[in-house]
Amino acid sequence: MKDNRGILTLDSDTVASNPGKVRVMPLVLMRHVHKPVFLLIALLSSLVFAFDVSLLWGGIFFCIFLVINFFYWRRKKEQFAYGDSNGGIVISEKPKLIAVATDLSKGFAGSYPVVKVLSYKGKGKLNERIGTVSLYEGSESCTPHWNDFFPVPLEYVNNNKAELNAVLNSYSEESWHILEDRLKQIELPYKEGLFKIFTENSSW
Repeated sequence: MKDNRGILTLDSDTVASNPGKVRVMPLVLMRHVHKPVFLLIALLSSLVFAFDVSLLWGGIFFCIFLVINFFYWRRKKEQFAYGDSNGGIVISEKPKLIAVATDLSKGFAGSYPVVKVLSYKGKGKLNERIGTVSLYEGSESCTPHWNDFFPVPLEYVNNNKAELNAVLNSYSEESWHILEDRLKQIELPYKEGLFKIFTENSSW
């Protein structure tokens, strides 16, 4: 199912209007996210267990963790290849925060503009623009908007400057102006959270 905005959740048939199209580099991701490290350790530990303690039980655990690892990496690959890509701006250095704007509308009714402010562990400096990819949290089918969205800086999964710049070039100048205008509605000092943006055209 493709809505007017083309927002993607990996559990539906919707398609992102501006998909990330970014390769996931495992070693880059593991520097920023601990879960794949634990999954890899579990996989290797089960292999050691199979040779040192019990071939049967070790083999069973190894197969289980192999399947878990496979689906984890496949999901990450899909997320950053097809997830909804939006521009972010570094808005604070102490603490280090970024802001990302989107519309939570499902596309068939109204406009639900928001800004997400979240912690940032990348190399970007204050006011620097970065690329992100988001997944959207579902809601009841009868509601016209998503509950939330979760942007991830692309540098957390890829350190190829050419690929990252290609994503930045996919954003229009208008989208950056929209984000900057929406930031004016958020009180200082900035703090993490999802902020609804109220305008004469919004449906909040």
